[in-house]
Amino acid sequence: MATKLMSLSSIACLLLVGAFLHVASAVDYDVGGDFGWSLPPNPTFFSDWARNKTFFVGDKLVFRSKASETHDVAEPDGQVDLDGCVEPGISLSTSAVLSISLDSPRRRYFICTIGNHCNAGMKFAVDVFINPNSAMPPPPSSASSLRFGAVLAAAMAGLFFLLTI
Repeated sequence: MATKLMSLSSIACLLLVGAFLHVASAVDYDVGGDFGWSLPPNPTFFSDWARNKTFFVGDKLVFRSKASETHDVAEPDGQVDLDGCVEPGISLSTSAVLSISLDSPRRRYFICTIGNHCNAGMKFAVDVFINPNSAMPPPPSSASSLRFGAVLAAAMAGLFFLLTI
């Protein structure tokens, strides 16, 4: 009888832990796919590439430039600046590869500020969403989340104790 109860308690604990630890994997996206971060064949190439994807917090955009080309990555402040290829104050060099983490849910804009590259189509925007299937950790200052964790731990310990006696 005790073995059966131990088995049931183990299964219950595994199910409970599994329910709380369901985490979706982040994705690294090579900007432009196999084409890379290069002068595009048409002005909508990168916008078309981004339109076919759903980006979530935790994903990364990987900008890969060909060794023979010089490009950078900059983040304009908004759609008007993206459309007008307005160069922001800070540009990030891509020498060969640059990885940018999508760290919060919002719309982000990217351009190349070298020469006329942006006007030639080296620009796009992405909408970043919270993945509903990921377990987001609570903010460090969240007392209610800490309280919930303590209550959950106590409940699991109590359940385990009751099932093993």
